[in-house]
Parts: sequence; C-alpha cells; structure tokens
Amino acid sequence: MFTNDIALTVVVTTLLILLLIAVVIITMILANRKHVAQEVKMTQMQLDYEKELRTVEQEVQEQTLTNVARELHDNIGQLLTLMRIHLETQKLDGEEAKQKLAPIDDTLNDTIDQVRMLSHSLNTDHIATKGLLYVLDREAERLSKLNRMQIKWQNDGVDVDWDKGRKIMVFRMFQEIINNILKHAAAQHIIISMKCATGFELKIEDDGAGFDKEEVLNNNNGTGLQNLLKRAKLAGVSLDINSEKGEGSTFTIRAEKDGQGS
Repeated sequence: MFTNDIALTVVVTTLLILLLIAVVIITMILANRKHVAQEVKMTQMQLDYEKELRTVEQEVQEQTLTNVARELHDNIGQLLTLMRIHLETQKLDGEEAKQKLAPIDDTLNDTIDQVRMLSHSLNTDHIATKGLLYVLDREAERLSKLNRMQIKWQNDGVDVDWDKGRKIMVFRMFQEIINNILKHAAAQHIIISMKCATGFELKIEDDGAGFDKEEVLNNNNGTGLQNLLKRAKLAGVSLDINSEKGEGSTFTIRAEKDGQGS
C-alpha cells in the first residue's frame, strides 16, 4: 500500500512538472508570437509612414514643378513672343536686315519650342490629361532637338490606363534616368522604347560610359539610383538596371498588365 502511494505521488509530481513545463513553453511561444506581431506591426507602421512621407514629398515636388511650368509658359513664353514680334518689326527694314536677322530668328524659334516643350514636361496636369505615351513622345522630340545625341523612340501605340500619381512617378523616373545619361554617360545614342500591349515595359538604353551598379549604390554617389529604386517601389513597378563600365547602360521599368488599355 505504501509503495503504491509513493508511485502515485511520483506519477502525479511528474505530470505536474510536465504540465508546468508545458505551460512555460506555451507562455514563451505566445509571448514570442506577440513580440513578433508587435515587430511586424511596428515595421508596417514605419513602412506606411515612409510611404506617406515620400508621397507628400512627391506632391510638393510636383506642385513646385507645375508652378515652374506655368512660369515658363506664362512669363518666359510671353517675353520670347515679344522678342519675336520686335524681331519681325526689325525685319521690315529691308531684305538686308531680314538676312542678317535670320540666324537670330531661327534660334529664337528653337528657344520658344524648347521652352514650350519643357513647360509641358514639367506640368503635372499636362501629364495627367495627355497620357504617358503622349508626353514620352514629346520628350523624345525635345531631346532630339537638343542635337546632343541621336534619339530613337519606339512604341506599340498602346498607352497605360493608370491613375495620375502613378503616371507622373514613372515619367519622373524616366526624366531622372535621361538627366543622368546627359550629365554622366557621354552617350552618342539613346534608344527609348515603350510596350503596353502585354504588360508595361519602358526601356532606356544608351551607349555611354556605363558604371558598376553595386559600386555606385554603395558609395555617396549612389543617391540618384537609390531614389529611382524608391520611386519604383512607390509607383508599384520594378526597375532593372544593367550596366558595365565602357558598355553603356539599360534601365527597364516594368509592371504587370493591370488596368492597362489603349
């Protein structure tokens, strides 16, 4: 009888110890899950905050660019028009004056065209109403008239049916890529192509100096590329960057076929 009591006591004690261990383990698991959930929540809050901050920054930048565009169109454009009127008046003095003023007249006409196209490329409302395909077409035309390099522009005639914000962000990415090529690549040719029929793809290729992507991203000069990657994430598109020193560069912006149309 006494032996049976001892055995029962050992079994009960063992079960209690096992139960206690199980409770401790379950408590630790639940606490760890709660901690992980809190970390995930904090991370998501941080991502949402950063996204909202970038969105606000984007809106401020776009408003600034729109104001600059209107200034170019309304004020600078009017001044150039007045210069043209004055020039036309001077040309009435005779054929000799007309011939002498012809180079100035050509330069003034080119300047007016450049200001007009630059104004359109900066104007947010213009991008939203005309569409991405149209503004890229105009930008390719503007770049060609700079006579700094040969521009080849290809498209399948299909545009995206995106919201205003997404179109603007992708177009600003395009402008930043082109600006970097003009500043650093010393390229002779740029090929710009856009396809939308089976999924969005905007590709910018140049035959310039090229660069080491990882090297640029890891030093202080990589801010431009980092900003491009952040904008791509914010716009919901992917950005592939392929470049080698001396071999030129290729930037490809892609998005799955979602809400696209002609």
